[in-house]
Amino acid sequence: MDGNGERAQVVVLGGGISGLLAAWHLRQKGCDVVVWEAAEAPGGWAQTLPWPGPAGEPGWLERGPQGLLVGRGGALDRLLRALAIELRPSRPRGPRWLGKAGRRHPGPASLAGLLRAPGLGFGEKLRVLAEPFIPAGTGPDETLHAFFARRLGEGFARELLPALVAGVLAAPPERLGLEAAPRLKRLEAHGGLFLGGLRTGLERTRLPVGGTGALAQALALTLAERLGGVSTGRAARALEPLPDGRWRVHGEGLHVEAGAVILALPAAAAAALLRPFAPEAASELAAIPHLDLRLWHSRHPMVRGWERGLGLLVHPPEGRGLLGAVSFAADDPRGVPGLLQLRAYVGGAYPVDPALAAWPGVFRELRRWLPELGEAVQVREDACSGAFPLLEPGHGARVARVLEGLPQGLHWLGAARFGPGIPNLAEGVEAWAGALSMRGLT
Repeated sequence: MDGNGERAQVVVLGGGISGLLAAWHLRQKGCDVVVWEAAEAPGGWAQTLPWPGPAGEPGWLERGPQGLLVGRGGALDRLLRALAIELRPSRPRGPRWLGKAGRRHPGPASLAGLLRAPGLGFGEKLRVLAEPFIPAGTGPDETLHAFFARRLGEGFARELLPALVAGVLAAPPERLGLEAAPRLKRLEAHGGLFLGGLRTGLERTRLPVGGTGALAQALALTLAERLGGVSTGRAARALEPLPDGRWRVHGEGLHVEAGAVILALPAAAAAALLRPFAPEAASELAAIPHLDLRLWHSRHPMVRGWERGLGLLVHPPEGRGLLGAVSFAADDPRGVPGLLQLRAYVGGAYPVDPALAAWPGVFRELRRWLPELGEAVQVREDACSGAFPLLEPGHGARVARVLEGLPQGLHWLGAARFGPGIPNLAEGVEAWAGALSMRGLT
């Protein structure tokens, strides 16, 4: 090897959550792993970033999820325990609303909320209650709309589902396949949404001490304890197959050789690396749509009654591109004492009114649904280009074609394979790593 070369058993390209998880699981198997991350910090979207208060007080914001949806005994729960990540105690939540028909209503997250939800007639509410008696019948190309219409009735799918899905996946349920929410299939296999949730264990949103970015930090720290670790500021420029079956990864002025390469990159970036020797797999990856989302972080005077935080989902297209908003609780250590810290979501697969291109328009739209909200004392915009893969019906077949087209020694992981969200990534990468003992990496 020359002075610009390195050797590793496995090189992981991408130091987001997918890549860090892959490297961590491989390290548990005794593999020597090197992680290349193009950005200056690992974690991808899952980072807790400093955002000082108006007078310079300590404060933070979340680029990714504000909390982690954890089910006892699930992959994410096992991971958090293995990493000894401390979770803040669960506390009662503040108000949750659905913005629809020009005003806000109690959120339909509970059975009582469902039965008070707007737009549902008496018969449609009875149909929701009948869900435990609906037999399983998932089809390979079923959309989220079709799934919920089958299980909870067409009224629920028409009147409530669009806001629930937009607030999580930033797209209409008619455009999304079940691959966008893998847990739904598991719930149905255990008796449905209600019974399946009871049998598999309810999931609750939990906050790691230090923010959700603590997960990426803990993974990176664990990897750094052995040779290799995570190298930031390193982007892969090309892959080169070697005669002995190994791979050479070329970066800017350096390269690394490995027996296996893990592509834990956005689909388009993975496609660009694969195109010279796996054009069909590259074409499938490049065809996966991704959504742009804009986040507006803001701090306001605290509103009485909102001290435990608030949540708002807006029924599309009534928000004109505003999908929803969520706030920290007053005692959340990431926030600034005495201020309400809000995060508003704009865009995704929905058209955005030009008035919402800047904060004044976003604030006016927020005030339509949250009239108590005072003027912001701080505002920060975060443009998340390509943040969400749009997993359309039939996406599972596309994933199968990608995997079939990968050359020996190359693996592809990420949200476009396992579904968006850290719980889905934890489940998917854990299952992938478990299967490696049967077929090997190379």
